[in-house]
Amino acid sequence: MPLIRIDDREIEATQGETVLRAALRNGVYIPYYCYHPALSIVGQCRMCLVEVKGAPKLLTACSTTIPNLPADKKIDGKYDMVVETRNPTVKQAQKGILEFLLLNHPLDCPVCDQAGECQLQNYSYTYGAPGSRMEFEKIHAPKRVDIGPHVVYDAERCIKCTRCIRFCEEISKTGELTLAERGVHTIVETFPGRSLDNPYSVCTADICPVGALTSKEFRFKERVWFLNSANSVCPECSRGCSVRMDAYKGEILRLVPRENPKVNGYWMCDFGRLLSERLKEARLAARPLVRGGKGWAALPTESFLPKLVDRLRPYAGEASSRMIFFLSGRMTLEEMAAFLDLKEALFPAASVSVLNEEKGEDDGLLIRKERRPNLRGARLLGLPVAGPEVRAVELLKGRRAAVILREDPLGDAGADGAAPLKEALGALDLLVVADYAFTRTAQESHLYLPLAGWHEMEGLTVNFLGVVQKTARAVVPPRHRRPFYDWVSRWIRLSGGEAPDPEFLPWLGRVKARVPALRSVSVRDLLPQGLPLEEVAP
Repeated sequence: MPLIRIDDREIEATQGETVLRAALRNGVYIPYYCYHPALSIVGQCRMCLVEVKGAPKLLTACSTTIPNLPADKKIDGKYDMVVETRNPTVKQAQKGILEFLLLNHPLDCPVCDQAGECQLQNYSYTYGAPGSRMEFEKIHAPKRVDIGPHVVYDAERCIKCTRCIRFCEEISKTGELTLAERGVHTIVETFPGRSLDNPYSVCTADICPVGALTSKEFRFKERVWFLNSANSVCPECSRGCSVRMDAYKGEILRLVPRENPKVNGYWMCDFGRLLSERLKEARLAARPLVRGGKGWAALPTESFLPKLVDRLRPYAGEASSRMIFFLSGRMTLEEMAAFLDLKEALFPAASVSVLNEEKGEDDGLLIRKERRPNLRGARLLGLPVAGPEVRAVELLKGRRAAVILREDPLGDAGADGAAPLKEALGALDLLVVADYAFTRTAQESHLYLPLAGWHEMEGLTVNFLGVVQKTARAVVPPRHRRPFYDWVSRWIRLSGGEAPDPEFLPWLGRVKARVPALRSVSVRDLLPQGLPLEEVAP
C-alpha cells in the first residue's frame, strides 16, 4: 500500500487513488469546484492545484493518481508521493484562480439564493485576495434564464465547472446541457429545442457549487441560515431516499438529498423533492371531525375519543368480522405495530389489507413504481400487503364498517373507479378515516382523525432494499394532529386496556417486540444512513 505525505501528515493510500480523494478521506481539505465523487473527473476548475515533489509544475489533486514506487525510487526512502497543499506557491495559485473566477462575477451575494452555502463565497474569504483589482466594466451575460420547469440559470454567476452537464450525461443520461460560446463568453445552454426537464433536473441545482442554477420552488423563499433542518426519508416511493427537510416557521420549504450509498447515493427525484409544494396544497384539519346532520363538527381530542369508541363498539370483539381496516405503506413501523395492538385488543376478527399503489415503471436509477415507502416494513410485521391489481371496492364487499389509515382510495381511483368506490363507501354503516390531509375519502367518512404528517413525527421505515431508516420531526404539528400510535394509546386506554405511552420510543419498543431482527438496534445505530436488515444482529 503506497505511503504518501500531505503537508506534515503521513497517509496510507490505495494505488491509483487520486490525491484529492486520499486527502479528503483523511481529513486534509483541498478546495475544489468541478470535482464530485459521483461524476467523472475533468480537472476543469484548477482550484485543487497542489505541489507534488518532483513534478515540473503544479498538478490538479482531483486527477493526479498515487503510484506505488519501487523501493529504490521512493522519496526520502519511504514515500511514494510528497504533496504540499499550503505552501506559498499553492496559495498564490489559489488566489489567482479565484481572481479569474471572480473577474466578471457579479456582487450578487445579498440577493443570491446560494448565499450561506456557496463555495465561491466561502473560498473567496478563505483562499482569495482581500480585494479586487478589476477596474473595468464586467462582462455581462444572460440572467434568470428559464432552462427547465424547475430550474433557473444565471450565466453571470456560472464558473463553468460542468458538474450540471456531466450529471445529465452520466447520471440522468438525458444529455440536455452543453457549453456554448468561447472564453469569457462561455455559458451553459440546453441543446436547441430541448429543456432541462428530466425527472432529476433539480439535482443540477444541488451540485452547482455557486448560485448559477437555482430551484424555482425554493428561489427567494428564505435565507438558508434561518432554516431548521431534520434528516428524514422521502415518503413518495419504496426507494425511501435519505433526505434533509428544511423548514421555516412550521412550513417545509425544501427537501434535498442526503448522501447514502445504501439507498440513493447523492440524488433524489424531482417528484419526491416537490413534496414541499404538495404539502402547501393539502387541505388540513387541525382537530378531529364528526359528521352530523348539520355537517362537520370539530372537537378536541378529549371529546372526540369517547364518540369514536362508542361508534365502533358494535364492531368490537367477534362482531369485528363485519369490518375491514385499510392500512398504508405510508405508515411507520410504530404506527403499524400500534394498529396490531389495537386489532388484538378490540377488533380481533377484523379483515386487514395494506393497499399497494403502483404508477409508471422503475426507471433504473431511483424511481420505483411502488408508491409507498414502507411496504417491506408491513411485510416484516406480518401484515397482508395487497397486490397492485387489488382495488378497495372489491375488499369492501360484505363489510358494514371500514377504517382507512393514511390512504385515499377515492382520490387514487381515477375517473373510472371513483363512482363505484364512492357508492360502496356510502353504503357503509360507519366509515372512519385517519390521515394527514382531509382527502376525498375523508370527506365521505363519518369520523375523521387528523394524523401528524410524515414531516411532523418520528418513526422507522424499511425500503424495498431492506434498509431500516429513521424519519425525524421537522416541524411540530398542532396539538390535536397526532401520529396514529398516539391515537391508539389513548384509544386502547379509554376502552379499558393497557397500551404504551403515546410517544415514539415506547412504540419503538413494541416494534422490537414484534420484529426479532430489530431487538438489538438502537436509534443511534440507524443514524444517519440507516442499517440493512442483513447487517442487523438478532
